[in-house]
This record gives sequence, structure tokens and C-alpha cells, in this order.
Amino acid sequence: MLIKIALILLIGGGINHLGLGIIYITTNEFMGYHSQALVVEWESLNQNYQTLLLALIRLSGAGAIIAAVVNLYLSGAALFKNSLDNIWLAPVVALIYQLTANYVVYTVAQLTPGDPPLLFVSIGSLVILSGALLLAFAIFSNRATTS
Repeated sequence: MLIKIALILLIGGGINHLGLGIIYITTNEFMGYHSQALVVEWESLNQNYQTLLLALIRLSGAGAIIAAVVNLYLSGAALFKNSLDNIWLAPVVALIYQLTANYVVYTVAQLTPGDPPLLFVSIGSLVILSGALLLAFAIFSNRATTS
């Protein structure tokens, strides 16, 4: 039962990453908090800056989609096919992306006038971290009882 709860938490994190990735990949300009952080409007940037910033935003979106695909595939396989093969990769990839996102958003919040979605990103980190810890606990306690 603990494994299923952990996998559901990880799948929730994967869905969050997928949604974020789609938003960032498909955007045509930076977000409002990017404008606040830079103290400039998108339209006032020259084409070179727009191209560079949009490329970085889309790179972040691609990272979110990669994390989501790995997470959703492995967590879904574990949940629906009872296959725990390589399940450790799901929380590792999700945590690498999520904690990096948390660091970046926190840095923007602390060092610029921007107001990024720090609470939203932090909640995502807690969900994924909870799923990862619960999964590790469930797997190790299950192995201890079957040994």
C-alpha cells in the first residue's frame, strides 16, 4: 500500500512537470515574473535577447518534459504492471529537475524584484520528496520482511 501511495505522489509530480514543460515549450515570450525580475517588458527587448531568453525558457521546459516522461513511465509501469524494475530512476530524475527548479526560482525571488511561483515550486518539491522517501522506505522495509 505504501508503494502505491508513493507512486501516486510521484505520478502527481510527473503530471506537474509535464504541464510546466508544455507551458514553457509553447510560450512565445517570457512570463510576468521574468519581466519583473529583469524590470523590462518583452516588447522592449531586441530580437537577440528575445531569442536567447526564449531558448533558455524552452530548455527548461524540455528538462521538465524529460523528467516527466521518465517519471510517468517508470511510476506508471510500477503502479499498473507491478514492475519495480529501475523504479529508483523515477524519483532521482524527478528530484534532480525539481530541486534545480526550486534553487533557480528561490534565487530569482531573493536576488531580483521578480515574484516567481516559489510556493508552487516548493510544494512540488515536497510532493516529490515525500514520494521518493516513502518509496524508499516501502521498498527497504518490504525487503527486510522478505529476507
